[in-house]
Parts: sequence; C-alpha cells; structure tokens
Amino acid sequence: MDLDHLTLDIQYHLKSDKFEIKSDINKKGRKELVETFLRGQIGAGKDYAKPNKEDVYRIQLKWYPENDKIEVSTNTGNKGLRDGILIHFLREIDKV
Repeated sequence: MDLDHLTLDIQYHLKSDKFEIKSDINKKGRKELVETFLRGQIGAGKDYAKPNKEDVYRIQLKWYPENDKIEVSTNTGNKGLRDGILIHFLREIDKV
C-alpha cells in the first residue's frame, strides 16, 4: 500500500476531559507530529475568530513525508483553542 500521508485524528471530549485517537502513526510519531506542528505556529499571530462551542472538538493533522507538510482541519473555530487542545493532548499523551 502506497500512502502519500499519515493521519492523526484527535477528538477531545470537553465534559469528560478525555481524548479519543484514531491514527496510523505510533505514539512517538504522534507526539513528534503535534510538537512539530505547534512549533510551526509560533509567531503566526493572534486569531481573533470566535471559538466554536462544542461538546467534542475534532482536530485532524495530516503529515506528508514527501515534502514534510502538515495540514490541519478542525471544528474549534479558533487557532488558540486548537493549539491549547493540542498542548493538553501532549500532556496527556501517555494516558491516551
């Protein structure tokens, strides 16, 4: 099978403060992907968009090894909320 990207799907359940993960990346790779993505957000500027109010937030990261590009899709509505959830994920990664 020839994949052009690897995917990390994160669902964060706000009320229970729990993460649900679907991924074709191992735990070490998940951590590296999220850390690399967050480092790339430094200096990106403030996001003034209003955050969405959801019970479950979904963040999907796709990594393309050919060019080392990372794409993100999310239902947070705001980059600060998205990045905060990802930082929380990094703190909890050993429990996920």
